[in-house]
Amino acid sequence: MGIGMRSTPLRIALLGTPRSGNTWLRFLLGAAAGIPTCAVHELTDAMLTDLPPECIVQIHWRRDPEFLKLLAANGFRVLTIARHPFDVLISIVQFAIHESESDRWLCGRGGDESGLFGALPRSRAFVEYATGDRARELFGITGDWWTHPGAVTARYEDIVRDPVGELGRLLAAFSPESNADLAEVVARHDLQQLRKTSFNNHFWKGQPGLWRHLLPAAEARDIADAHAWHLQLLGYTCDADGALTNSAADRNWISASGPSLRAALRRAAASHVHEREALRAECEALRAERAALHIENDRFEQQLHTARVEAAQQRARMVPFEGLQGFSVKVARAVQTVRDRVRPNQPR
Repeated sequence: MGIGMRSTPLRIALLGTPRSGNTWLRFLLGAAAGIPTCAVHELTDAMLTDLPPECIVQIHWRRDPEFLKLLAANGFRVLTIARHPFDVLISIVQFAIHESESDRWLCGRGGDESGLFGALPRSRAFVEYATGDRARELFGITGDWWTHPGAVTARYEDIVRDPVGELGRLLAAFSPESNADLAEVVARHDLQQLRKTSFNNHFWKGQPGLWRHLLPAAEARDIADAHAWHLQLLGYTCDADGALTNSAADRNWISASGPSLRAALRRAAASHVHEREALRAECEALRAERAALHIENDRFEQQLHTARVEAAQQRARMVPFEGLQGFSVKVARAVQTVRDRVRPNQPR
């Protein structure tokens, strides 16, 4: 693919609610524009100095004055992505099982996802999370930037429906000089392909409207009431399936999340076996090292004992010379030598 010369370096801040398709969009646009990309939990001055002149930085961050100044001072343009809030929540509850760092979203603002572990979408734990402060803060990211002056917006559902067309629209907004083969870029970053290399189930179903098979109408209405402003701002509705029963919703969830959960458990079990074998090998090495130290210590003790015996014998031989000095010592030593020769069998 060929990339034309840009009049100014292209820097994009991709800002959106987690689990809205941020990573997929970053991969697509980065490949199409021919620039490197990265994802961070926060953006500091130190990080900015290490960024290349052109890049796409994905970050989940609210719009505040200091952050706006940071973006402006470093030449960033804003791109934000929206997804139906209910699909976002469903994606979060499954992702929390596989990824331990979700608590770093927004640096923990509003809480974390620890209460979601093992929760079903229609469970009390899920509904409380979905209607609580944490969800409100996370939804506020896309909500903040959706109406930001100059921001380019995208919808996850539109990208799924027409990835080549949507990528072309975004490329025209950010990098009209690019002549990338968009069909090739999309094929290379197909969700099914990306799932094969994801270690934390990052690219799960990717199916717009999945929430309608998992959230009964009563739970959906509770969540919609808590986030009416957000739904209205982004143009989404709470069109739940009134015929969906609680038991059917639970079965659908088990069917949807079960395979990935089983795979994750298998990976965890294999990792535990590997870790156990590594610890066992380490213990054996420590035992061998300890045995070698014991042998070395025994050898040292034996040498020390021999040295002590020899020193004691030497001190005993020197007893007759105590109090003598100078010439007298020399004479006494000569006498001792003669005596030893005359009585060779006598103990010294």
